[in-house]
Amino acid sequence: MSGPRVGMFGHGWWSRKYLVPALAGAGADLVAVCGRDPGRAAEAAAGFGVARSFHRLEDMLDAVALDALVIASSPSSHLAAVTAAGAAGLAVFCEKPLARDAAETARMLRACAGANTVVGFTQRWNPAMRTVKRLLAEGAVGRVRHVRYRTASSLSADPGTPWDWRYDPREYAHGVLSDLGPHAVDLIRWLVGDITEVSATGHTVHGSRTAANGTEAIVRNWDECAVTARLASGAHASLALSRVLPISPYRRFQNELDVVGSRGTLAFTSDRPVEVVLAPAGGEPRAVPVDELEPLADAGPFEQLMAVMRHGAARQGHDMVEVFRGGAPEHAPTLADGHTGQLVLDAAAASAAARAWTPCPEPAPVR
Repeated sequence: MSGPRVGMFGHGWWSRKYLVPALAGAGADLVAVCGRDPGRAAEAAAGFGVARSFHRLEDMLDAVALDALVIASSPSSHLAAVTAAGAAGLAVFCEKPLARDAAETARMLRACAGANTVVGFTQRWNPAMRTVKRLLAEGAVGRVRHVRYRTASSLSADPGTPWDWRYDPREYAHGVLSDLGPHAVDLIRWLVGDITEVSATGHTVHGSRTAANGTEAIVRNWDECAVTARLASGAHASLALSRVLPISPYRRFQNELDVVGSRGTLAFTSDRPVEVVLAPAGGEPRAVPVDELEPLADAGPFEQLMAVMRHGAARQGHDMVEVFRGGAPEHAPTLADGHTGQLVLDAAAASAAARAWTPCPEPAPVR
């Protein structure tokens, strides 16, 4: 069986290092690349071994017979790209953040009604998170009472890092909440259930960045954010998000998850990415090797982390191709998941502005 014919809109480092290898490994046929700059789009296409490149999405959709569109461009372009793909009858993959607000994600849902869709919430393909989900389903900690998740990146830790689109509120309206928040919210929803109410706060650590023209540009979105959430199940969650993790040659990002239940706890840290620690009430804590991976106890932390990322990318590529072929993999997130998560993120932003608990609206029916 030949692979689905895929066009790619956006060709930055994440496409190069993650999405293109994942798709190739799963048997997709990448046939066209589109980017804003014609020269860079052509260069990227050549690097991917693709013959055709474009700098206007509508030209690519008109000229090339596609089965699916992969959208990995800047957030402000996602709505138009998803809408165009829906109008063309294509399957759609869109990177997170899916959009800038829930009004945009609702429009995406309407444009792609009946289409096969998938969103880049990578934690769903992380073998450690899949192990946590299995253990929770098996009742390993009993009824979940509280979840704590911290995710941090050192991408913006250096105050000398120049201004780029990540500091532009027209792209990331709320900074790290818009960037890392979609992963965090989707992970909580996937593991424990829907979020019904939030209280949030955010702040900026480095107030300005040097723009390309040498002037100082004011940063008007958040470097760090904290969210407390109430869940439909009665559990609570606390989320801590940062893009200014202190820089270390050994750690450019960090994820930590703790789940407290009525009969024990689960803990995960990306510093030890191939195990989950289960501590049953009254018993000794024990390390549970993550599912789906061969034993990696003799590998160093970096090698373990790379193995986890490669495995997650391979699983994601497999699920993307299955979606493009009309399938519905069990754990693959859809545009509907992205929209529901965006409602939570919008509520968190509103909570921070009002300094008050804010309810999360239920998704309206798609019309």
